[in-house]
Amino acid sequence: MKQANTIDEVILLLDQIIEKSKIDQSNLGLFAILYREVTVRVKEGILAGSFQNGERMEKLDVIFANRYLKAYYQYQAKEKPSECWAFAFEQAEKFWPIVLRAFITWNQCTY
Repeated sequence: MKQANTIDEVILLLDQIIEKSKIDQSNLGLFAILYREVTVRVKEGILAGSFQNGERMEKLDVIFANRYLKAYYQYQAKEKPSECWAFAFEQAEKFWPIVLRAFITWNQCTY
C-alpha cells in the first residue's frame, strides 16, 4: 500500500489517483482533486512561512493524507476501509451529487 512521507509525495500520489480516475471515468477522483488543491495550498503556505511551525504542518498534512490513501487503496483492492471512507467511496460510485454529502458525512466521522 502506497503511503507518503512528504507533502510532495502526497501530491504525487493524489495525481496518480486523479489520473487513474480519469482513465476509469470514476467519481473517486473528485475528492482527490479537491484534496490535492488543499494540499498544494498548504505547501505554498509552508513555503511562505504562513504557519508557526511549517515542519509540524507538513507532518499533519502527510498523516491526514495517509489515512485517505490507505482507505483508497483498500477500497481499490476490494478490502474494507473504515466505515466513513467506505460510505464515501460507495456513494461516489453511485451518483455525483452524493459525493458532496458523503464528504460532509466523512468530515463528521472519527477515526
